Amino acid sequence: MIVPNLAVADLPRAVAFWCDVLGFSVQFVVGPDATMQDGPEGGVFASLEKGGQQIMLQTAESLGAELPEAVAGSAPRGTLYLRGWDPDPVLGRLPAEHLVKPPFRQWYGMREAYIRDPDGHILCLGVADGPAPE
Repeated sequence: MIVPNLAVADLPRAVAFWCDVLGFSVQFVVGPDATMQDGPEGGVFASLEKGGQQIMLQTAESLGAELPEAVAGSAPRGTLYLRGWDPDPVLGRLPAEHLVKPPFRQWYGMREAYIRDPDGHILCLGVADGPAPE
């Protein structure tokens, strides 16, 4: 299993986006003193889960203290592909300014939409929409 750990500027804001818009649940939150805490306010790390999928969110300050190379350089590049995610329910909860590319059908049989989280990470939501090419 690959579990991304995304650097975020504001942990409560990031957790709210991933939970309220994408439907994840908080598994646990760690405070700056490396102890478990209730809720993301004042936290530096959160582990989220949805249907067996996991994502970790860590403040850039905390991640940089642990591993400076992880936050050095420019803004994030690439995308996270969320396979099996129907864009429509998510777009119904998504603030308009976070939509990058509205739903469209790809040549390989997937219906996809691109969104941006509050920290600038690009996510592609994709669900099968007919047969894939042979």
